[in-house]
Amino acid sequence: MGQYEELKAVLDKARNEHDIDVYLKSHKELLRGIGGLYWNCMVIQPEFQIGTKYRADFIILCACSGCWKCVLIELQSPTDTIYNKKRRFSQGMNEAYNQLEDWKSYIGMNEPAFRSQLAELVKGKPAFCSNAAVHIWAETEIRDPMTVIEYDYRAILGRRNGLDAESNRKRYQVSYEIITYDRLLDYAKHCDEAKAEWE
Repeated sequence: MGQYEELKAVLDKARNEHDIDVYLKSHKELLRGIGGLYWNCMVIQPEFQIGTKYRADFIILCACSGCWKCVLIELQSPTDTIYNKKRRFSQGMNEAYNQLEDWKSYIGMNEPAFRSQLAELVKGKPAFCSNAAVHIWAETEIRDPMTVIEYDYRAILGRRNGLDAESNRKRYQVSYEIITYDRLLDYAKHCDEAKAEWE
């Protein structure tokens, strides 16, 4: 069974966020398609503490030649919808949006402390965005306030078939990226096809 069929079976049976969270913790590679396909370095970590008060379901920390990218992910249930019948955020989407707002606010006010937390994720890895005269290790590179870190905040919930054209248009007007679980299915299918080509 390929990753696509396996993930689809999990999503079709999932009743809540916990069901998919457990699966993704043991198949973290499926989140690569959300974080961007950077090859220098990519760390995907579940249950990442943000200060002492908050926790992201997943964090993706990756490097490209000019900066680091930090993607913080809030999971909600695959059975949620993004909008209710009144075209307002559903309860699950409201919860996700409020979480993302809290994280963004905390990081904005405590970035040096948060950089130190990120540095622990890449401890012992080489620097990726600096030359050796500036930084040798990724952890010192990330702690350096001159190193650019781009922060993205994303919510994953619901399925594409729960979006009509108006709801799909509206979700791109929100200040955070709202992704359905079908994006993970797309990536799983892509991985299966790539694997088949190599075999």
